[in-house]
Amino acid sequence: MITAYPGLVSCDEVTYLRSMLPAYNFRKLPEKMMKNISNPGKMYEYLGHRRCIMFGKRHLARERNKNHPLLDREKELEAFQMAQQKCLHQKKGQAVLYEGGKGYGKSQLLAEINFLAQKEGHRVLPLKLKEADFKQCFYAIQTLMAIFFEIDACPAYYRQECLHKQLRGMVEEPLHCLFNDLFFVKFPLSFKVSHMDDLTRQKKVKACFFQVLQEAVRETPLIFLIDEAQYMDAASWEFLETLLSTVPIIMVMTLTSTFTLCGCAQHFLQSSQAVLVPIWKLATTSLLRMACWELGVVSIPQELQIYLLHRCFGNPLYCEVLCQDLLSKDVLLFHDLQKEEKNSKWETLSASAMKSTMYGILPAGSEEDQELYICTVKDDVNLDTVLLPPLLKEVAINQLDQLSPEEQLLIKCAAVIGHSFRIDLLQHLLPGWNKNKLLQVLRALVDIHVLCWFSKSQELPAKSILVPSSVKIIEQTKEQKKKKSEADSPLSLQEELYLPQTEMLEFGVPLLREAAWELWPKAQQIALHLECACFLQDLACRCQSCHGGDFVPFHRFAICSTKSCSGISRFCSYKDTGSVLTQVITDKLQLPSPQDSFQFQTKPFRSQEAFTSEHRRTEEEFLDQVNRKLAQTSPKKDMLTTKPCHCEEILQLVLSPLTQHCLVIGETTCAFYYLLEAAAASLDLSDNYMAFFYLRKASSLLGQPSAFSFLKKHKVKICQFEEATFCCLRSEVCFNMGQITLAKKLARQALRLLKRNFPWTWFGVFFQTFLEKYWRSCSLSQPPNNPSENSKKKLAVLQQRVHCLSLLWQLYNLDTTASSRRFACLATLMQKNSAEEFANEAQVVSTYVAVSQFSQNMGDRDRWLQCEQMAIQKSSLCWFSREGLLATAQLMQALAYTKLCLGHLDFSIKLGFQAHEICRHLKKPALENLVLSVLFRSAFLKKKFDLCVHVLESQWALISQGHDVLNLACFYSACLDLLLYGKGLLCRPFGECLHFIQHCEHSCILNSQSNVMLGVHSSLAMWFAQDSQWNLFEHHFSKARQLVKRTNASLFGSHGFVRFLECHVLMLQKMPEGVFMHTPPETRSQTLKYCEEFFSRCVTCPVYHQWVSELKASVMRCGKRESMSSTNIVRPFDTSFTRIWIEGEFLEENNSFGRNLGIQRFDRVADVKEDKDEEEIKECIC
Repeated sequence: MITAYPGLVSCDEVTYLRSMLPAYNFRKLPEKMMKNISNPGKMYEYLGHRRCIMFGKRHLARERNKNHPLLDREKELEAFQMAQQKCLHQKKGQAVLYEGGKGYGKSQLLAEINFLAQKEGHRVLPLKLKEADFKQCFYAIQTLMAIFFEIDACPAYYRQECLHKQLRGMVEEPLHCLFNDLFFVKFPLSFKVSHMDDLTRQKKVKACFFQVLQEAVRETPLIFLIDEAQYMDAASWEFLETLLSTVPIIMVMTLTSTFTLCGCAQHFLQSSQAVLVPIWKLATTSLLRMACWELGVVSIPQELQIYLLHRCFGNPLYCEVLCQDLLSKDVLLFHDLQKEEKNSKWETLSASAMKSTMYGILPAGSEEDQELYICTVKDDVNLDTVLLPPLLKEVAINQLDQLSPEEQLLIKCAAVIGHSFRIDLLQHLLPGWNKNKLLQVLRALVDIHVLCWFSKSQELPAKSILVPSSVKIIEQTKEQKKKKSEADSPLSLQEELYLPQTEMLEFGVPLLREAAWELWPKAQQIALHLECACFLQDLACRCQSCHGGDFVPFHRFAICSTKSCSGISRFCSYKDTGSVLTQVITDKLQLPSPQDSFQFQTKPFRSQEAFTSEHRRTEEEFLDQVNRKLAQTSPKKDMLTTKPCHCEEILQLVLSPLTQHCLVIGETTCAFYYLLEAAAASLDLSDNYMAFFYLRKASSLLGQPSAFSFLKKHKVKICQFEEATFCCLRSEVCFNMGQITLAKKLARQALRLLKRNFPWTWFGVFFQTFLEKYWRSCSLSQPPNNPSENSKKKLAVLQQRVHCLSLLWQLYNLDTTASSRRFACLATLMQKNSAEEFANEAQVVSTYVAVSQFSQNMGDRDRWLQCEQMAIQKSSLCWFSREGLLATAQLMQALAYTKLCLGHLDFSIKLGFQAHEICRHLKKPALENLVLSVLFRSAFLKKKFDLCVHVLESQWALISQGHDVLNLACFYSACLDLLLYGKGLLCRPFGECLHFIQHCEHSCILNSQSNVMLGVHSSLAMWFAQDSQWNLFEHHFSKARQLVKRTNASLFGSHGFVRFLECHVLMLQKMPEGVFMHTPPETRSQTLKYCEEFFSRCVTCPVYHQWVSELKASVMRCGKRESMSSTNIVRPFDTSFTRIWIEGEFLEENNSFGRNLGIQRFDRVADVKEDKDEEEIKECIC
């Protein structure tokens, strides 16, 4: 049969009968003589299941989902709407062809167009073609006309009658038989048709179609929707081209970009009435919104976002399949958004961590009674190792098979490294390849867009940092050490530690990296991950701009002796028998000794007397030095232009992959080390959620904690310092999430592990305070005993103690009770003593700045300015390191804050600009946001509203991507101030501000921030009072009244108190009687009591004193409520504000006020004038 019927799938009659398939799947073949077979019988050709004697039916590949609106396709829909308008006005046919890759949403777009067209009353003929349809002549038009005549879905026995009704009146009766073969009907053959040849019949059929369609469009606009139009036959393309030029009809088609079109199709595309619209991949935000809809949530965690973005590359089909795969594998947990969970354990904080980062992307149109959910990834799930679903893996394998063997090998090695990889690390995994061969294959892969250069154009520093580095993963064998020590000189060792400058590449095709990684056998996969870990471990430290070192200060020094004494942690032995890439023998995890090439520049110890006897640096000298440094233009001297920070790139491209490599090879001890480093780096970059993500991974390595402390046994053996660091980092993360109780517990636990207890009772506080004031002062005068190896370990412990104590006073400072205040005061005292024991200028300056801030919040006037002056005196050496530069920025911010509180607004603005310039270079978002907040408040009180708008725009660019709810609350609070007093200027509309507050006011983060929320609710109450919406005024005013007792003397607290007093005055003057339904109205005496309370509490914020004095005088002038006349209503906050601005400064020379202040005021005022507003605005924008 093969020789008789070559190239055909043929069978005999027995097989034909037993197949039980429809007859139209076969075609009878002519009889032929076969060798050694006298009577072969009937033979049939199998045409396949897709071969159908009937025409197709109306349908599209996708149906429109009303719950999932079309994303990021506005321009594509606009092209269709423009074609509609042209067809309507010009009476000419229009064709819109959407071209894009597979899975880009072309079918979904057609479904949306189908819905919109039918909604407008158009008649739509939808059709989806298949690959087999390309071989059938005129199949597309045959099916479209069958749909047009509505005979595609009717029974066979009724088809002829239905067609006859459609043709009556439009086509002559004798010509009906022309459609017999086309639509499988049996009209009687007419004499006229019987004398036509085949070509004449085809032309007549087409003419009839044109006539019928021409008549149809006169009644109703007609639209052809053709999905997968690249499978359309040439005859159909030719017919549509003629139809387009003769009939005013709209054609919408989709094409797959990788398919080669026939000549007729290309000629059709060249028509002036055809428009080719490319379909691009979805934008990142649109893809994530689609994932939320697929999962039925309003937000997804950041690790899941990375998982989807790295695998989908904007392909909506891949996103849909991956989301369904995650749901089927049950790796996600769903949480009710409205339910505020009270967490007392670290293990149950996933939902709270998610909620703390997602308020900025809530759906604006969500109803109050609608159930909203968020999802988190289960703790024991590693998304990096989740296998691809079979459908997507098959697609990726097909892509991989199209590459050459060398390209496949390179892709498989790069897949082990990660989504982004370094060329030198790839060279390390391919030792048999020379540099030229590697670059040649890489260039070929880049040309076909399988790989692409790293999109952010970010490179790691060219040199490996030496001081102090991180954990050594590989220790060479003793024989290799001996050979190396004999052969290598110190110069060659130094050259080997410095890595050449390299480029970064990343995968440019979705799913390819994941599929290639799965193809490795388990043993070779582990061996390659081990090689990657060995390569990256020397880069796992701070960048060169930060002078190296661990992200957890002195981490490696603190754990060095513990690891070496308790037994060397080993990588398991892997014997690679089948790979030509690498052969790994027994390698060990050996921490470097302190005598290695890592250097630590220790400062000579200075006693407390040395600090006090040195030259006392004045504020003027400090600011003069700052001005000189900022004015330097030489690149060799300018600290702000020579060395930008690369720590963020190191976190993304070194630390994060390194933790994954260690987890895959099973080296959990090393993985725990780098997870702590990654968490510390994330906190340093103000990314609290990713810090929580890394710490949660570290928690899963340690295992579930025991209910009894004496039964606690971790899966991974860690030293006491690492356990304390783990608690300290978790405490900071909990503090940022608003979990105050748990944060205090973890900070105390960390201090206990660092051998520094914090008392629980008031008697313990009293006794510990006595010890800190007297016993600790005596011990600081004694020099340390051994400043060598043990001092480095002690520095690590001291640094963590300072950090824990700083967290404790900030935590207790949130509560205004007397007990909490005593605990906070003790924590600041212990922090100051520990910092001075540290004997590091930058750390001491940062500590004094923090203590000064705390003293201002507590209303301690003397200590506030004294600590600030101490910070200035000890800041002489802070410009010689990045840590010192950070301390300088903190001090600049503190000075700007102080000048604002004291009323020197011009000087505060100038200092704010300088501090902002330093912060931008340091890449410290949290500090930069704080500087901008102070700068806004100074500009606002100075009535420089244009500058306020630019400051808020800079602040929005800084915080909008992070979705930090506290920073957003401060931002919207400032926007409300601008709306109330900004003379028409606004940065964000009031509806957006109100929407944010309504959705996040119950957040545990904002519940702990009474100072901020007092200003927010008071401003909202004032806004509603202006519109006489007294029910809404009552709602927010009652909340502000509950918060006012929980605030302190900080800038935010004082500002909120002033807003609250303004609400009181406004209520006394304008509110009608009997408006309050749930709360009793305030009386004049109560308002005066609040004014007195403000003066007694906010002693350290005199910038508002004159303002409150005006409010108090306004209340006293009002008299009793009954005697007030509606015609004499005065807005005291307007008059007082105006008077303050006219005065020029908020502090007037008032003897009584000076006696109340009782402190030496700063006399220096910056030489900044009103006519320099534009220069200041430009400087702020830059």
